Amino acid sequence: MTKVIYIHHFFSKSLFYKIAHNTIDRVFSIDETNTGFVTANYNGNEIKFIFNPIINDNEDGLHLIDFWTTYFQEDINPFYKIPITTIADNRIDKIFFENIKKLLKNKKNWIITIFRMEKIICKYDIIDFKPVSDVENGLNSLNNHHIVSDNFIHNTIKMNYPKHFFCLTNTIHQWNEIISIRWYYEYKNIFEKLNQPYDLCFSIRNHRKNRIEIINELAQLNNNKIYLSRVDTHINKKLYQLNELSEKNIHHNTTKSDNFDDLSWLQNIGEYQYLDYMLRILPMAKMHILSETWDYNQDEYTSQYLSEKTYGFLLGKIPFISTHSYPLDIIQKMLQVSPHPFYEEIKSINGNPKKFVEFIKIFMENFDRNYKLCKEWIEIVHDLMMKKINTENSLLGIVFDDFKNNNINQPIKKSII
Repeated sequence: MTKVIYIHHFFSKSLFYKIAHNTIDRVFSIDETNTGFVTANYNGNEIKFIFNPIINDNEDGLHLIDFWTTYFQEDINPFYKIPITTIADNRIDKIFFENIKKLLKNKKNWIITIFRMEKIICKYDIIDFKPVSDVENGLNSLNNHHIVSDNFIHNTIKMNYPKHFFCLTNTIHQWNEIISIRWYYEYKNIFEKLNQPYDLCFSIRNHRKNRIEIINELAQLNNNKIYLSRVDTHINKKLYQLNELSEKNIHHNTTKSDNFDDLSWLQNIGEYQYLDYMLRILPMAKMHILSETWDYNQDEYTSQYLSEKTYGFLLGKIPFISTHSYPLDIIQKMLQVSPHPFYEEIKSINGNPKKFVEFIKIFMENFDRNYKLCKEWIEIVHDLMMKKINTENSLLGIVFDDFKNNNINQPIKKSII
């Protein structure tokens, strides 16, 4: 029997790949209005994707609405009109939830894919951040539906979110739609052939207090095998001054200049799409320090997401050390891989810049051995993730399991490295 999914958007290649990647035997019947259907097969199961923005109550299939597509298609799709031109103030979330609540009134069990590329749940974490709590409140208003996202919920609170599903492979395609993250995978072919001049690198784009503290402390180590860099975008003027003590050991990645040296207007140099990072920073060291978005908190998280910073390292097979254990927790559980070889050390210093730099000082004293451990681990993780990306579709796996698989994750295994 053919499984039918009504996708309530116009057809686009990026949306199709996000929802239907790794299907085979595809037959397209999409007309000039970008509506129609595609038949395909996934793991021996026949499936029909019907692309049409008009909301209906057909009971012969599932129904799906995608968060980002409502934004990208706002000019051509009257059902999701979002009368704003910026997403910076989080209003896009508020309007999305308001619109979807009205459209889906008295409906149940639709699929809402919200690969938000941000944290969307915080009720059980020790943080007070209104944009996230507002999104969670919006999600709670849709608790009659299946919420498919890029946020990984740990077992400690999973029972409180029975309608939430983490989907890895669809998340990667979302990042590809927004920032062309595939280029990290292509960059792997370059990175593994380089003879990097430094052993370890820490770079800053978004200047935050904990990152400034880390780079200052690292600079004072005066270790000529550590490459330190900060870019001239996203600089908090108040925090900018904190660099003065250690300026001599910190390199400047200058993108704002004049004439041929001005990178600020070029394509792929936006908030996320930074080719300068890939071309100027990544080649400088054998290993890199990962400072994820929420790494300033000393507490563990009950749910989190991974940004392009982590996924980029995984796709590029770039060895790294994390300033917080939460990215490592997610990697270990979503791929069922052994912990990062320095997981315990990292976990013991969560959110503490001084302790982290003390750890780095010790780490560098036996770098060759430690690098080998990290390199072996990233090779295993990279291969496991690429196998999933190239063979699986997390969303369709859940669909054909009738949403019984609630992403209950297994305990972290003890390291065998």
